[in-house]
Amino acid sequence: MPTLAQQFAEITALKSAIAGWARAEGIDSPRAQASVWHMRYCVRVLPSVLLSHSVLNRNLPIAAQHVQLCLTTQRLMLPTCGQPVASASCTAEKYHSLIFAHFAPLHAFLSRHFSVTERVLWSNLVFRLRHISTTIASVLPDASGLQQDVRSLLSQDCWQDKPNPLFSAQRNEYMVAGKRVRGACCLLHAHPHKDYCGDCPKRPEFMAARKTARKQIACGTKSFSQ
Repeated sequence: MPTLAQQFAEITALKSAIAGWARAEGIDSPRAQASVWHMRYCVRVLPSVLLSHSVLNRNLPIAAQHVQLCLTTQRLMLPTCGQPVASASCTAEKYHSLIFAHFAPLHAFLSRHFSVTERVLWSNLVFRLRHISTTIASVLPDASGLQQDVRSLLSQDCWQDKPNPLFSAQRNEYMVAGKRVRGACCLLHAHPHKDYCGDCPKRPEFMAARKTARKQIACGTKSFSQ
């Protein structure tokens, strides 16, 4: 079976599998096909990585050139169970491969072949990261390590001289009446049985604030809570 990186290069099989899954769900727009598939993909990948990297202190070989994606079951397969790391290891050491060697090339592939913007995909990832980490933390006796890693993932603007795309994505969020609103719509409403998410910037009650927030972001005057 080819690696995920090889599937990116070959294009056809992975693109067809994503589009086929989405059409079976009733999603016709290529942009929405990619984004909704990506939201589902994050749910499959993030729980195991967060538990392993931030709770068990074991780094998984998650880079696209190491993992395989079964296109039939859409399950990710790793070559090994990873390597132990010191509990005090910095967040960048634990998550650099996940962000820059897994999701970055995945987002580039989806953007190139489905015309969805990478801004939407990074926003999706931030949303899932927050939701899944909160769920995991709620059942742990000590979630401090996981919570610290998530804070670092979202608050550090650079890692090893590379701009942190998660930081950029969360900076595009804004607050309306004490509620966090995402900076980009995940397009889930394109699914025939779904609606706008509760924090979707396209919801009518958030539209006016969205315009104001965009102006403030462009001028660099908005201060965003973490």
